[in-house]
Amino acid sequence: MASNSRPKKTGRLRSKLQRLFSSSSGAQDGRDDEPIAQDPQALVPDPSLPDDLKGLTPPLAEGSHVAVVGLQRRYTGATAEIVASSTGTSASTSMFSRARNFNVGSLQIDSSQHVHNTQDKSIDGWKMLLDNIASNAFYDSRARFDPPKCDEDTRVEVINEVMDWIGDREGPKRLLCMTGAAGAGKSALQQTIAERCADWDILGCAIFFSSRDPTRNDLSRIVPTIAFQLGQHDPRLQDYIRRAIEKDPPIFTRTIRTQMDRLVVRPFKQLQANADFDVGSFPHAVLIDGLDECSEEEQQTDFLSTIKHCLLDNDLPFRIFIASRPEWAIRSALNSETRG
Repeated sequence: MASNSRPKKTGRLRSKLQRLFSSSSGAQDGRDDEPIAQDPQALVPDPSLPDDLKGLTPPLAEGSHVAVVGLQRRYTGATAEIVASSTGTSASTSMFSRARNFNVGSLQIDSSQHVHNTQDKSIDGWKMLLDNIASNAFYDSRARFDPPKCDEDTRVEVINEVMDWIGDREGPKRLLCMTGAAGAGKSALQQTIAERCADWDILGCAIFFSSRDPTRNDLSRIVPTIAFQLGQHDPRLQDYIRRAIEKDPPIFTRTIRTQMDRLVVRPFKQLQANADFDVGSFPHAVLIDGLDECSEEEQQTDFLSTIKHCLLDNDLPFRIFIASRPEWAIRSALNSETRG
């Protein structure tokens, strides 16, 4: 539930999450977008986990569209092993088939929305949208020139598994959240996935948060940025988004859920209503990197709530890949099974 206060038992939950996601002794305190070592990286269990958590693979919640895996670094001398992993019961592929100590859960967050409409025919809705996007958050933004990405021979299995999952439009898991400590290489992996999706013409949109950039360290511009990128793929969708803004010029001051509903969900449903629209050809990969870089935990929870209620619950045809550190808001939102 998106609110101004955390749920009860926050201290106990935070302690539990800290134990579950405690970094290995080799983890570094630093940004994910710092260059990573040349050694192969891997999805591996955290060696610091308590014995009773090692080997734990909780059952997937029935009806869940969400999978969560952990990405960490572990060195043995000068090398590290690559371990692919899986969500187990997915009917799509054997994604991440050898993973251990990751968790799977469903998003269970509620929030309310209040919508109002005004209309002004003298404005240009698309121009207003452009004035409210965070162009620095694009995967190919000049502000992110020479971003970190995986070396050619590293993370090969993991990259291929993620790309297979994205490519399987009919698979039951529509949101994959990869969590890991600072320095685990999440941003490098996400950048590599974004570039490959772009090469394959399946990249719907990509957002790279950064706490050091005021245009992309909160949620104020995220929905306009998503809407802009999606609108670039079909002129009809662009027109529906433009008209939605012209009907409600203050839309950018409304809640993120209202913005997502009016600028993404409704326009996309209008697009789907066209008899000649081929959903199978629309770029469907939605990539979000560094959600933990949002300035407040409440915003992280609000964003995940919006993803669930607007994109997953409305059965939009997107495959959403989120990479983040395992912060309290993210972990508590994605895991309902371990709550007291």
